[in-house]
Amino acid sequence: MRAIGITEWLGEALGPAVVPFALVTQLGDLWFLTVVVGLLYWLGRSTPQVGAGVDRERAATVVALLFGTVALLTTLKPLFGLARPPDAGVAPQAALVPAALEGVYAWLATGDGFGFPSGHALGTTVVFGGLAWAVRVGPLRRRAALAAGLVALVSLSRLALGVHYLVDVLAGAGVGLAYLLVVVGVLGTPRRAFGLAAAVALFGLTVVGPHPELVATVGLCVGGTAAWLVAGDRLLAIPDTRRGGVLATLLGFAVAGPALAVTGLLAPSVPLALAGGLVGGVVTVAAPLAGHEVGTKSA
Repeated sequence: MRAIGITEWLGEALGPAVVPFALVTQLGDLWFLTVVVGLLYWLGRSTPQVGAGVDRERAATVVALLFGTVALLTTLKPLFGLARPPDAGVAPQAALVPAALEGVYAWLATGDGFGFPSGHALGTTVVFGGLAWAVRVGPLRRRAALAAGLVALVSLSRLALGVHYLVDVLAGAGVGLAYLLVVVGVLGTPRRAFGLAAAVALFGLTVVGPHPELVATVGLCVGGTAAWLVAGDRLLAIPDTRRGGVLATLLGFAVAGPALAVTGLLAPSVPLALAGGLVGGVVTVAAPLAGHEVGTKSA
């Protein structure tokens, strides 16, 4: 039912032009979305180019949107359990890539695991849409158009590379848009947004079961929610300074990044997954406060 021929036709039509899409598709990968959102939240008004249009409350809501994206994906993909296209594990036009880069290209251009809904389409819709709402630089209509263009480009890359069917990317974008509208249009605050992410993750744990990736996501969302409940008011009250932003970023990359990478890449035991997720969630949310405290004492 999902294989309506678009994926195959597009791959054939593009031919060698499909190779650059291996880089384009990284715009929707969770690692890239996490780096962008983390930098915006940790640096705050010191964020290059867009800092003047950033406030911590909206940036924190985008962090919660990112956590919710992870919760949706780790719940929906195993819940539906639908496979990717047959050649999703084969890098297209690999003969055009230099031999030294074949391994990297294969990693960038292929997909594994379940295929429905598309995580890249869902993630870009939620995160880029959230950024368009949160970063108030220029007209909202222009920001929304830019976000929509990026979502379309990343979705096209998934089809061009043959790692998703059209139905997958449409479903991912649709679910992502619905989630985004609920958070920014109905809930509106970081507290509620983090709470929704935790609720989705816990629901997933109930219906899917305690596999390490979902347990890590529960830890991430619960840890982030707990950190905001405890320190949210203080986080909103601290001033944005360049020193504090840099220190928060260093802490985030040094602690939260490795904790999440270990749980995501090494598929550890359930207790280690929970611990890694909790550390990642707490540190990601609380890093600006820690950066402010350290920066104030060392000034």
